[in-house]
Amino acid sequence: TVRNLSPGESKAVYKNSTTDLRHYKRLQMFVHANHLMGDDTNLKDGELAVFVRLGSDYKSNYYEYEIPLKLTPDRSNYNKYSPEDCRAVWPLENMLDMQLSVFTDLKRQRNKQRASGGASYTQLFSAQDPNHPANKVSIMGNPTLGEVKTMIIGVRNISKTQKSGEVWVNELRLLETNNNGGWAASGALNMQLSDIGSLNLSGRLVTEGFGGLEEGTMQRSTDNYRTFSFTANVELGKFFPDKAKVSIPLYYSVTKERTSPKYNPLDTDLRLEESLDAMADRQERDSIERIAVTRVTNTNLSLSNVRVGIKTKRHPMPYDPANFSFSFGHQHRYITGETTVYEREDHWRGMLSYNYSPVYKTFEPFKKLKGKSNGSISPRH
Repeated sequence: TVRNLSPGESKAVYKNSTTDLRHYKRLQMFVHANHLMGDDTNLKDGELAVFVRLGSDYKSNYYEYEIPLKLTPDRSNYNKYSPEDCRAVWPLENMLDMQLSVFTDLKRQRNKQRASGGASYTQLFSAQDPNHPANKVSIMGNPTLGEVKTMIIGVRNISKTQKSGEVWVNELRLLETNNNGGWAASGALNMQLSDIGSLNLSGRLVTEGFGGLEEGTMQRSTDNYRTFSFTANVELGKFFPDKAKVSIPLYYSVTKERTSPKYNPLDTDLRLEESLDAMADRQERDSIERIAVTRVTNTNLSLSNVRVGIKTKRHPMPYDPANFSFSFGHQHRYITGETTVYEREDHWRGMLSYNYSPVYKTFEPFKKLKGKSNGSISPRH
């Protein structure tokens, strides 16, 4: 019951919570209104309004939906089993039955006007609900349906004089989960290049909405992910003549990953594609894309035990090329994304080894010594 509400004045109840509404499509609530006994303020249809406010705080960042109320006529009693009486007590004109996309559509509209200087985060921006023209939708600041921390249900006097009345609300609920599925694919290709080496190519793609059979809608992927990997093992020594005895084992790999979120990390209830389309110029669009999309590149290059196996045939010498071997490796990692402008990491490794074993002439001092025993053993008495 509200009494003597001044024009524009509101009374409300609130609840603190942490709720993600992005997985749902509709918000619904039953609303009833009637005037008080005596009705000293002469309350009429459309002079009181019920509103629902969802946001991260009460005053600076919120969405609001407002419905002008139709009064239930005075009667001695209503039959709860009569559909006509039920509609009179809970009229459809009062019912909150809205698409949550109305909020995000309004945000996109406000952001476009803000880019041209026609709107601001610090001013209330309002429009009519296209599905229910009598109802008003508003936005203040930069709220998100991805993290609703406060919920407010209130009554507002939208007339020009003081008003009193009685308002009932019932069953605030969410309906219709976003059940759009995704898909995933992976592939691999292996090639053997005779005795020269091998090539491996693999890739994987997962789109938003993909999940296992045992997973619920809340557990499905909200990112578009793709990765590509190429690996090569090649013996470059095969391109030299056999008599050169060259061995150059080469290993090279490159892996690229790209993770594109479903929602803009700066506006977590707006899809990334929609946010990019709303940008005023290409520079601002590219700036948001660099923040939102995470890219990771890993490359590896190594040469292991590179050597030329030529050596002196009879007596290996200290200067023979076969005594020398060389190894080299380089690892590179590059990351850009939401929390990182760029991160570059490089590791370099090199090794030169020398191995020489001289050939010694064996010394056998007893080689020519001959024994005189005939190999028999006489019995001992």
